Amino acid sequence: MKKYLAAAALCGLLASPLMAASAAVESAVKTFEAVGNDAAKLKTYCEMTKLMSSPDVEDESKADELDSKMEAFMNALGADFQTAFEAGADLDPESGDGKVYDAALDKLDAKCGG
Repeated sequence: MKKYLAAAALCGLLASPLMAASAAVESAVKTFEAVGNDAAKLKTYCEMTKLMSSPDVEDESKADELDSKMEAFMNALGADFQTAFEAGADLDPESGDGKVYDAALDKLDAKCGG
Protein backbone atom coordinates (compact mmCIF):
# COMPACT_ATOMS: atom_id res chain seq x y z
CA MET A 1 0.00 0.00 0.00
CA LYS A 2 2.83 2.39 0.84
CA LYS A 3 4.30 1.81 -2.62
CA TYR A 4 1.08 3.03 -4.20
CA LEU A 5 0.95 6.12 -2.01
CA ALA A 6 4.59 6.92 -2.78
CA ALA A 7 3.98 6.47 -6.51
CA ALA A 8 0.90 8.70 -6.37
CA ALA A 9 2.83 11.36 -4.47
CA LEU A 10 5.68 11.20 -6.96
CA CYS A 11 3.27 11.55 -9.87
CA GLY A 12 1.70 14.55 -8.17
CA LEU A 13 5.10 16.19 -7.74
CA LEU A 14 6.08 15.57 -11.35
CA ALA A 15 2.77 16.84 -12.70
CA SER A 16 2.68 20.03 -10.66
CA PRO A 17 5.05 22.05 -12.89
CA LEU A 18 2.80 21.33 -15.83
CA MET A 19 -0.25 22.53 -13.97
CA ALA A 20 1.47 25.50 -12.33
CA ALA A 21 0.64 27.99 -15.07
CA SER A 22 -2.26 30.33 -14.46
CA ALA A 23 -5.27 30.29 -16.77
CA ALA A 24 -4.05 33.48 -18.48
CA VAL A 25 -0.64 31.98 -19.16
CA GLU A 26 -2.13 28.70 -20.37
CA SER A 27 -4.34 30.67 -22.74
CA ALA A 28 -1.33 32.67 -23.96
CA VAL A 29 0.63 29.48 -24.61
CA LYS A 30 -2.23 28.05 -26.68
CA THR A 31 -2.49 31.31 -28.62
CA PHE A 32 1.26 31.33 -29.34
CA GLU A 33 1.05 27.71 -30.51
CA ALA A 34 -1.85 28.60 -32.81
CA VAL A 35 0.13 31.49 -34.33
CA GLY A 36 3.08 29.15 -34.83
CA ASN A 37 0.86 26.71 -36.70
CA ASP A 38 -0.67 29.34 -39.00
CA ALA A 39 1.78 30.26 -41.79
CA ALA A 40 0.31 33.72 -42.44
CA LYS A 41 0.19 34.68 -38.76
CA LEU A 42 3.66 33.26 -38.19
CA LYS A 43 5.01 35.43 -41.00
CA THR A 44 3.32 38.48 -39.45
CA TYR A 45 4.71 37.63 -36.02
CA CYS A 46 8.23 37.21 -37.40
CA GLU A 47 8.00 40.56 -39.17
CA MET A 48 6.82 42.14 -35.92
CA THR A 49 9.69 40.68 -33.89
CA LYS A 50 12.16 41.82 -36.53
CA LEU A 51 10.77 45.35 -36.23
CA MET A 52 10.92 45.20 -32.42
CA SER A 53 14.60 44.27 -32.50
CA SER A 54 15.59 46.88 -35.08
CA PRO A 55 17.76 49.84 -34.04
CA ASP A 56 14.95 52.18 -35.16
CA VAL A 57 13.02 51.27 -32.01
CA GLU A 58 15.27 53.64 -30.05
CA ASP A 59 14.78 56.51 -32.54
CA GLU A 60 12.13 58.86 -31.09
CA SER A 61 11.63 60.61 -34.42
CA LYS A 62 10.27 57.35 -35.81
CA ALA A 63 8.11 56.52 -32.78
CA ASP A 64 4.77 57.31 -34.42
CA GLU A 65 5.63 55.25 -37.48
CA LEU A 66 6.74 52.32 -35.33
CA ASP A 67 3.61 52.57 -33.18
CA SER A 68 1.38 52.41 -36.23
CA LYS A 69 3.30 49.44 -37.64
CA MET A 70 3.08 47.60 -34.31
CA GLU A 71 -0.63 48.32 -34.12
CA ALA A 72 -1.07 46.93 -37.64
CA PHE A 73 0.83 43.76 -36.70
CA MET A 74 -1.25 43.30 -33.54
CA ASN A 75 -4.48 43.82 -35.49
CA ALA A 76 -3.38 41.25 -38.07
CA LEU A 77 -2.54 38.75 -35.34
CA GLY A 78 -5.89 39.30 -33.61
CA ALA A 79 -7.29 40.22 -30.23
CA ASP A 80 -6.40 36.83 -28.72
CA PHE A 81 -2.75 37.34 -29.61
CA GLN A 82 -2.72 40.87 -28.25
CA THR A 83 -4.19 39.66 -24.96
CA ALA A 84 -1.66 36.82 -24.84
CA PHE A 85 1.25 39.13 -25.64
CA GLU A 86 0.20 41.64 -22.98
CA ALA A 87 -0.19 38.86 -20.39
CA GLY A 88 3.58 38.69 -20.08
CA ALA A 89 3.99 42.34 -19.10
CA ASP A 90 3.48 41.80 -15.38
CA LEU A 91 5.03 38.35 -15.07
CA ASP A 92 8.20 37.78 -13.09
CA PRO A 93 10.47 35.90 -15.50
CA GLU A 94 11.74 33.77 -12.60
CA SER A 95 8.24 32.65 -11.54
CA GLY A 96 6.65 29.44 -12.78
CA ASP A 97 4.22 31.40 -14.94
CA GLY A 98 7.03 33.58 -16.28
CA LYS A 99 9.11 30.56 -17.25
CA VAL A 100 6.19 28.85 -19.00
CA TYR A 101 5.29 32.07 -20.82
CA ASP A 102 8.88 32.77 -21.89
CA ALA A 103 9.37 29.19 -23.08
CA ALA A 104 6.26 29.47 -25.27
CA LEU A 105 7.50 32.73 -26.79
CA ASP A 106 10.98 31.25 -27.29
CA LYS A 107 9.41 28.32 -29.13
CA LEU A 108 7.46 30.74 -31.34
CA ASP A 109 10.59 32.85 -31.93
CA ALA A 110 12.50 29.72 -32.96
CA LYS A 111 10.01 29.22 -35.78
CA CYS A 112 11.15 32.60 -37.14
CA GLY A 113 14.62 31.23 -37.50
CA GLY A 114 16.01 32.94 -34.44
